[in-house]
Amino acid sequence: MRAGLRPHVIQPPAAQYDSRFTGALSTAPGQPVIGEPLGIRGRLELDGPAPAEPVRVSAVRHDANGDRRLAAVEADADGSFTVLDVPSLVGEATYTVSFTGDVTHRPAEDITLSVTFAKATTAITLTAPAEAVRSQGLTITGRLTGQGRALPTGIAVTVQRTDKKGTGRLTSAPVAPDGTFEVDDLPRTAGQVTYEIGYAGDDLHTASTASVTVRVRN
Repeated sequence: MRAGLRPHVIQPPAAQYDSRFTGALSTAPGQPVIGEPLGIRGRLELDGPAPAEPVRVSAVRHDANGDRRLAAVEADADGSFTVLDVPSLVGEATYTVSFTGDVTHRPAEDITLSVTFAKATTAITLTAPAEAVRSQGLTITGRLTGQGRALPTGIAVTVQRTDKKGTGRLTSAPVAPDGTFEVDDLPRTAGQVTYEIGYAGDDLHTASTASVTVRVRN
């Protein structure tokens, strides 16, 4: 370079148009549960010409375990976007959504949403005979299902029997990996006998119960 000459650095043009999040953020589903995919929905509005490159929105989840940055997503042509997450902690979390700007658009002011995550629900379905002979006993089959993450292994359901002599707890029935279980009983009396099957729940799943009534003959 000759003496007296200085290099000339070409600077990119400064961003000159504003951007903003419009409306409030929302969730899908409306009642989020642990272990199921959650969508944080919103809309980003940009002034000026449409950007040449796809607009990307990022988000951070803050809960009792700290901060977790979620994968950035591209906004649609109308500015709508959905940030995806799979929560793993029961309780409240706050999502902060950001747009850091691009070549022609200034960053948008962050927008936040507080979400309370509930335990995933469980359900018990039962199949039992309408009638049974007391001396021959009876068998009730069932299935325990749950939303969200898989149910723990090695769990059992409680069994309670109610007849004209009163109510008593029977031996718990182990639940197989596919959620099925079987209850065998030798009724102590004839008449209407009701069996209530229950799951106590766990760290990620709620409790549930189901009942069935069998007419027992001598």
